[in-house]
Amino acid sequence: MSLFKDQLFGQIGDPKAMTAKPLLFDYAPPKECGKTWSKVVLEVDFSVPAGRQYDRTAGIWLGGTNLYFGTTQEPDATSGARWHVERDLTDYAPLFRDPKPGQVILNNWVSEKYTSVIQASAHLVFYPATQDAPASTAADAVFGLSDDPRGEQAIVQDGKARLHRTLALPRNTERVYMDVFAQSQGNDEPWYTCIDDAYVSKTQTFALESPYDGAPLQECNGGNLRQVLVTIDGQPAGLAPVFPWTYTGGVNPHLWRPMPDIQTLNFIPYRVDLTPFAALLDDGKPHDVSVHVLGANRFFNLAASLLVYEDQGSKVLAGKLLSNSLKKQPGTGLPHVESTLHANGEHRIEGTVNTAGKDSYLIVGVLDTSHGKVRTEVAHKDSFSNRQTFSRPDATHYRQVIDQATDVDETIATRTGNAAEVRHRRTVSYPLHLDVTKDVAQDGSFQGDIDMSQGLHVIRQSRGGDVAFESHLDESIQSHAAADFNSMGSSINHSRDQHAMHTFAFKDTFGSCSATKLESRNEEPAVATPGEGCPNGTGALDWRSRLDAQASGVP
Repeated sequence: MSLFKDQLFGQIGDPKAMTAKPLLFDYAPPKECGKTWSKVVLEVDFSVPAGRQYDRTAGIWLGGTNLYFGTTQEPDATSGARWHVERDLTDYAPLFRDPKPGQVILNNWVSEKYTSVIQASAHLVFYPATQDAPASTAADAVFGLSDDPRGEQAIVQDGKARLHRTLALPRNTERVYMDVFAQSQGNDEPWYTCIDDAYVSKTQTFALESPYDGAPLQECNGGNLRQVLVTIDGQPAGLAPVFPWTYTGGVNPHLWRPMPDIQTLNFIPYRVDLTPFAALLDDGKPHDVSVHVLGANRFFNLAASLLVYEDQGSKVLAGKLLSNSLKKQPGTGLPHVESTLHANGEHRIEGTVNTAGKDSYLIVGVLDTSHGKVRTEVAHKDSFSNRQTFSRPDATHYRQVIDQATDVDETIATRTGNAAEVRHRRTVSYPLHLDVTKDVAQDGSFQGDIDMSQGLHVIRQSRGGDVAFESHLDESIQSHAAADFNSMGSSINHSRDQHAMHTFAFKDTFGSCSATKLESRNEEPAVATPGEGCPNGTGALDWRSRLDAQASGVP
């Protein structure tokens, strides 16, 4: 089912404008596909010709709900790029059963300097339900948080601004989840390199670039703890980590040629379990659902959707939010910062700036349903650390090393009546390492040598009663490149010594295994090793498996 085909995105105008005209489309469900499916997948193909262009943010929306969110590949003067992305939208099946308006927002501008036009096509693939692959447990209703009937992302400049919508949910809502995207842009784009305001001037000469047009060469300010907060009627309802996406124009574009960083071209949302609040949301009244980015400092794009699962045996449910310890934590999002910065014997600044934060909360709710009293507990722990080390080996060399770790351990425990408790545990880890060495010339220009590595590790475990499931997702990239920079870090020339390795491995209880190792050298593909680590060196996927580490009906 085609949504749009071979559409060109490239209005003539200011390359840094944010007001490109969206591509509008109208969706009607294909009659031949029915209305129940084992799986629904969005497939999108992009291309950009050789030339010059920024990496651009792209979003596909339907009926106010986001279907795809990501960024585009930057071309270079001699080679363009083509790429294919997919997103499993099975949980969003209700969206596709009725006609809806949609739009594509891809803010790509062309000029005499920025010449490359981006082309894109997208279609939905509906896999029919069969005896071997029955209909999946999709949500019963999906609500995008966008007020636009077609949908669009919201821009938040700071932690007080919010994406929000007032909604009255079905009165038989039994479970509710939020899928949320938080994409950093502007000053916040390299937020993991930002530093507490008190130390910006002291570390200015270590910076790789200016944080925004007109600013001097310096680290971005505002600190480096970023965290998503979900609220219901102003009450804190859940936290989510922010993944440190690096776009293909980020840090040094040559790091990402030809292989982009993790999820750069296809963001995966983080799912927050809001089920303990179901009783509050079942009262038939409108409720404010909001999303903030704590620590945001110019700016973040936000998109979020609610997935609602109803009790088909009841029209109205009643219950209670029993406890919410997150509501009692006024320090959420406030980091602890320590510094050892000092002038050494040669009056050169050296030392560390360490930022740390952690949260722990328990939210409990109960519902009287058609199949008994259901008690849901969300137990959440997270920790964040960002350690920046600054050193001066000699008069011309500046070295900055960033080691960042984001970790989440969350367990959702559900008990129905006197049945056995079912526990869904998810552990998430986002490690990041960035090592930048600058050799600065008298005119302020410098040679930059950069190592960057990043990881995405997700373990899911479900236990209790007849439930026994486990999946592991491990993805990592290590990339290196050197280049010559002008004094503002805005012009990069003579790239050299590029090499990178990207590994992906997934396995689960269904017997699925997918693994790939890719290597590049001098901005060209060097080695591709599919299946390494899988039985007989061959990958295999069960139709129920989710390579994005999401799981239908659970967070």
